[in-house]
Amino acid sequence: MGLEQLWQLQEIDLAIKALEEEEEHTPLRQELQAATEEVERLRGELAEAEETLKNQRKRLKILEMDLQKNSDSRTALRKRLYGGEVSNVRELEQMEIKLGLLEKEQQAREDETLELMEAIESGDEELRGKAARLQEKETNRQSKETELGETLKRIKGDLEQLRRQREELAAHIEPRLLDRYQLLAQKHGGRALARVVEDVCGGCGVFISSAQRGFLFNPEALVYCESCGRLLVKLSDHD
Repeated sequence: MGLEQLWQLQEIDLAIKALEEEEEHTPLRQELQAATEEVERLRGELAEAEETLKNQRKRLKILEMDLQKNSDSRTALRKRLYGGEVSNVRELEQMEIKLGLLEKEQQAREDETLELMEAIESGDEELRGKAARLQEKETNRQSKETELGETLKRIKGDLEQLRRQREELAAHIEPRLLDRYQLLAQKHGGRALARVVEDVCGGCGVFISSAQRGFLFNPEALVYCESCGRLLVKLSDHD
């Protein structure tokens, strides 16, 4: 009757289903997605930190030029103020006021320059830390990607092998049995057949009636569980 072959077919189908579910729902997909998002986040932070440092360095150059310009202006002003070129008292007073303003401006620029240099130094250190973390996370992401690829490759290989086995096995089973199997499999979540062990249905755990037990040893008989409706099969102990 081929019930043993039908049982083998069911085992293959269940294995295929399990592999398909593993392929679709493997946690590695979520792990890779999380790792990728983390890498992208760190790349964004790194790019932002680099842009901040770039702007700070630009500002530092401007300050350095301003300081040099201020220094040149003060040098020229002192030369005029104390060189005897100007004798007008009012003009000398105006020059002293301007010199004082330039010195205050110089001090402010020097203070800002010092703060900016410290910020740049701190930013450089932070940037190196972010770059190191990004490299670490990228290495982890690549590892997850490789692991997922290897897992999917294994699953694909196993599925191809099982599907070939199923095709070969199904070719030796009567069409009417295959049709009955498909109907019952849809109804019972892929478990169309239930193995009888110690007179108990392996599908629902109900004892098989004495009338049914005798038919289990008839290779021409199709015996269904009176409780769950699965097709019963009595296999040898070594199966």
